[in-house]
Amino acid sequence: MAPPPPPDRTGEEEIGRAAMLQAQRPRRKGIGTRAWLIVLESGQSRVEEIGKHAIMRRTGLPARDLRVLDPVLSYPSSILGRERAVVVNLEHIKAVITAKEVVMVNTNSPLVYQFVQDLQRRVSSSNYATQQVRL
Repeated sequence: MAPPPPPDRTGEEEIGRAAMLQAQRPRRKGIGTRAWLIVLESGQSRVEEIGKHAIMRRTGLPARDLRVLDPVLSYPSSILGRERAVVVNLEHIKAVITAKEVVMVNTNSPLVYQFVQDLQRRVSSSNYATQQVRL
C-alpha cells in the first residue's frame, strides 16, 4: 500500500515557513550603512559610514525622500525642498543640503569630484567673506 500524498501547502503556510527560515539566519551587521561624503560649512570634507536612520535624524528627512538618492533605483532628476533640507538628484550629483553641511552619496566619479572641489572652494570663500564683514 502506497503512503498518502503530502497535503498541499497553502500560500500562508509558505509565507510562514519563509519567515521562519529568514528569522533563523544570522543578521548581518551594518545593513543600510553607506559611505557618505560630508562637506561642512567651513569647506572641509570627510567620508563617514552612516546608516539611513542616522541620515534621517541628522537631516530631518523622511525615508521616502532618501530613496531619491539611492544609486540602485532610477529616479528622474529632481530637487525636493523640505523644511530642514534640500534633496538634490541631478544625474551624478546626489546630495542633501542643510544649513550646516552638504551630505553626498560618496562616489569615485570624476564629475562628482569636480563638483565637490568647486563646492568646497565656494563655501570656504563665502565663509571668508562673511568673517570679513563681521570684523
